[in-house]
Amino acid sequence: MKFYRYEVVYYGSARDMEGEFITPLFTTPKLECHEYDLIKETPKGYQIGYSFLNRPYKWIPKVSKKKYAYLTKEEALNNYIKRTERRLKILKNQIDSCEDGLYLANKILTDDKLF
Repeated sequence: MKFYRYEVVYYGSARDMEGEFITPLFTTPKLECHEYDLIKETPKGYQIGYSFLNRPYKWIPKVSKKKYAYLTKEEALNNYIKRTERRLKILKNQIDSCEDGLYLANKILTDDKLF
């Protein structure tokens, strides 16, 4: 039995025309699907990992809305989309908060210069 999880990976090096490793100015993101093997099944879930390591990596519940990895690639991709949308919401809120704080700090700074 296989489990799947999608993640974006950025590679920081590439090969030039001569085959030498170089560091590009801009890294290109790649969406990768990681495959995990079933190590052990319990009554409440699964222990997954890499079979060549011969030890569990993560425990996955059988019944849950959110899981670390899924039985199908489609479920794993949907989970990646939901995780990324949620992350974007959080980051946008943090950016808005930072912009508000900078605006208020600059307003105080300019108001103090008037005195």
